[in-house]
Amino acid sequence: MLKSLFIIIFFLTACGGGGANSSSDNSSTSSKVYTIMPLGDSITYDDANAYYDSNGNNLVPAGKRTAYRSFLAYDLDDAGIKYNFVGSRRAGYDIEPKFDPDNEGHPGWTSFDISKKVYHYLEMNPADIVLLHIGTNDRAGGRVDGTEKIINEIERYAKDHKKKIHIFVALIINRWLFDKTIEKYNKNLEAMLKKRNDPNITIVDMRNMISGGQHDYLENTHPNKQGYKKIADKWFVELTDYLN
Repeated sequence: MLKSLFIIIFFLTACGGGGANSSSDNSSTSSKVYTIMPLGDSITYDDANAYYDSNGNNLVPAGKRTAYRSFLAYDLDDAGIKYNFVGSRRAGYDIEPKFDPDNEGHPGWTSFDISKKVYHYLEMNPADIVLLHIGTNDRAGGRVDGTEKIINEIERYAKDHKKKIHIFVALIINRWLFDKTIEKYNKNLEAMLKKRNDPNITIVDMRNMISGGQHDYLENTHPNKQGYKKIADKWFVELTDYLN
């Protein structure tokens, strides 16, 4: 009897069955939840001149504003990637299918505005990943020091809190009517990021990703749903490459 019991125990151990460590290791890998902060301006939050009438009345309530975030959430859901969007703002909570509406999108803000607040935002809502699309409102001759300061502040927070944060930095979309200032900003941004050669930064090239005119734009500055879907899909490709 004892000999038979020994054989059974030996067989289960050799095959990896019946052991708590084996099952817990598998579940811990699959249950990883990535905290993601969508960070930027109106293109992150979802705001546009077309959302207001001639008297300035808001025609699109916050619960209906999604930008690229809903499309990215659905992509992540379909891929089985567990995530938690984080931020002090909420927009898109009335959309179906439901998605996590938390974000750090600030319509009208420049990179310099974001740089003054981002450390505090991360204190309130820590993130593993930051998706940064900023610079559309910067009209300072292609300067990128505001964006570099955002990155420095994120990395200062990470160092202070002994936390790893990966930053996906977009070379941003242009406008319906091509804007040379944005082109210069992107050129300088790309040069700055390559010079940093930072392993915690991924450059996401969105410059020529969406088409000008009515095809992908709602109006001069902001994409329509089709344009936002393209932005979401680009974020998704870069995220999955990193997570895999």
